[in-house]
Amino acid sequence: MKFLKWSGIVILIIIGLFLIIPLFLPSDFHVERSIVVEKPIHLVFNTAVDMNQRVKWDPWIETDPEAEIKVQITQEVIGSGYSWKGEVLGEGTITIKEFISNELIKSKIVFIAPQSMESDVLWNFMETDEGTKIVWAFEGTLSYPIEKWFGLFMDKSLGTSFEKGLSNFKSLTESLPDLTGRTGEIKEAQFEGLLAVAIKEQCALDKLSSKMMEMYPVLMKFLNDNNEEISGSPFAVYHPSQVEGYTILECGLPVDKKIAGKDNIKFITLPATKTIMASHFGHYNTVKTTYKTLEKYIDDNDIEVTGSAWEVYITDPMLERDQSKWETKVYFPIK
Repeated sequence: MKFLKWSGIVILIIIGLFLIIPLFLPSDFHVERSIVVEKPIHLVFNTAVDMNQRVKWDPWIETDPEAEIKVQITQEVIGSGYSWKGEVLGEGTITIKEFISNELIKSKIVFIAPQSMESDVLWNFMETDEGTKIVWAFEGTLSYPIEKWFGLFMDKSLGTSFEKGLSNFKSLTESLPDLTGRTGEIKEAQFEGLLAVAIKEQCALDKLSSKMMEMYPVLMKFLNDNNEEISGSPFAVYHPSQVEGYTILECGLPVDKKIAGKDNIKFITLPATKTIMASHFGHYNTVKTTYKTLEKYIDDNDIEVTGSAWEVYITDPMLERDQSKWETKVYFPIK
């Protein structure tokens, strides 16, 4: 009986310690590893943000080659991600929520099975003399009491996989050619004009993609609610702003007839006009190379620009996985 009594006391003490100690343990966690990739920062960033590339280097995916992986790519980058489902990996999703080109990618990772959990995944990029330094971090909150116990061992248990993943990423990225996109033929073209519904707001230059991600779904819902269809490719006009570091962003969807707007959604007309234009082929993050090429052409030929430039997104990235084939037409209206 004494043995049973003392056994009971020991068990109670163990249970008590199991429940009390986590009260003093951290409620959040942060695991990170870093590596230097001997490639320019724009190439490193574009490889990291490309979810088609992600599945090639991810250290966990390679542990479950039979897992079902579904990649989601959006024009705006934000919303891109992939889902997984496998016997080893379980089930979950990762989605890009925020990014600053060549600086930061922030994603939300959601574990669905065998256990549910949500955390943030951060990638930071810094130029160095040796190349591009990447800091890959995983952080979130820990529930009481089991996850708090697990938090004591998280750095050690995840660190090896992070190191493996970064090594895979480095090998992949350093094997890639340094692509900045390609500018097609520059030519004078008569823009025929179009009708559209659009949203127009001031936006910080480093938040353009996230703002587009907000605008296009609102416009699409508006058309669906009004039983209307898009009659052409999405576009964006970049109007000048008096605030440094900002532009007046106007995102639009073409329609084939006049539609009454609602709230901040307006019916607009892009008038027919003479333009200098060129197609850009490559990821949306590289379209600035075509802007620079067009601007140089305009300066070299003393061409007078009469208004704001705009882009038309010809290729649906969900249908064309090869980013080098993504076409964006860039227009400058001219006299």
